[in-house]
Amino acid sequence: MADRPLLAVEALDKYFPLRRSLVAGMMGHPRRRVQAAKEVSFAIGKGESFGLVGESGCGKTTLGRLVLGLLPPDGGVIRFDGQDITKVEPTARRALRRQMQMVFQDPYSSLNPRIRIGSAIGEPIRLHGIVPPDEVAGEVARLLERVGLPASAASRYPSELSGGQRQRVGIARALSVRPKLLVADEAVSGLDVSVRAQVLNLLADLRRDLGLTLMFISHDLGVIEYLCETVGVMYLGTMVEYGPTSAVFARPAHPYTRALLASIPRADPSAVGQETPLAGEPPSPVDPPSGCPFRTRCPSARPLCETPPPRVMLPGGHWAVCHFATEVVRNGR
Repeated sequence: MADRPLLAVEALDKYFPLRRSLVAGMMGHPRRRVQAAKEVSFAIGKGESFGLVGESGCGKTTLGRLVLGLLPPDGGVIRFDGQDITKVEPTARRALRRQMQMVFQDPYSSLNPRIRIGSAIGEPIRLHGIVPPDEVAGEVARLLERVGLPASAASRYPSELSGGQRQRVGIARALSVRPKLLVADEAVSGLDVSVRAQVLNLLADLRRDLGLTLMFISHDLGVIEYLCETVGVMYLGTMVEYGPTSAVFARPAHPYTRALLASIPRADPSAVGQETPLAGEPPSPVDPPSGCPFRTRCPSARPLCETPPPRVMLPGGHWAVCHFATEVVRNGR
């Protein structure tokens, strides 16, 4: 099917068990667990840029690792190019990992400081047989130039490069196996503002030129608005809003999204109404609130919010998990 998404996530769950004390175990107390992802669903079309946004600890990075197969899910389905990849055999997993690559937040920690840049990029090329052995050096040089670095950088060590240059190396290494999907986890959060803009422009150019599909994880809504066509908003392990970025930013339907957007400096403060920026701390993921997980911080919470909210469908593939989503969009508050 031509319109089949490259990545489709359906009702994905992930929990991390907490350690029990010896006394609790002897007394038979049930083992507690952290809710990292609960019934998360979204899809990314081929060649699309999807942004995943939310506060620290909301489950964004866990979701990225679940998609890449670095963590096993506890429930739900992940389909990549139509194939259910949640229970694939190890040999098939290796082939899938070539098609799905990650760009990490800290490029220095993801590079071996004792290995030259050329070897770091060339190793996956050799491992997967991307080009014949005698063409690896040329392929490395081509990749370096593609990400805006001179071919001579291949002979340098990570410590000899700036943060922005190391992130470009990380992108080149991810591209070395010619993936279909690139997962970028806070890939520009540690960079200076000017360098951040350069790397964002590079990612946008690569997506357009190579036909890449991008899953961009960030806490910065401004970055998401610039780079991504669709967006998913995470809160306490759940996706509370999803849709085209233009629709979600212009007509946010969940109070959490509205509070996040109110925190972005804008030339037109009335663009998202008169919402108060987000305040307070998220509740513990070990003991989340009943019903809507945001109700303990929501200025508009009502008794109905103590019951699980439905997914409310809005125009244009936009939805929000809130009892009052339609009312919020209609009234602009």
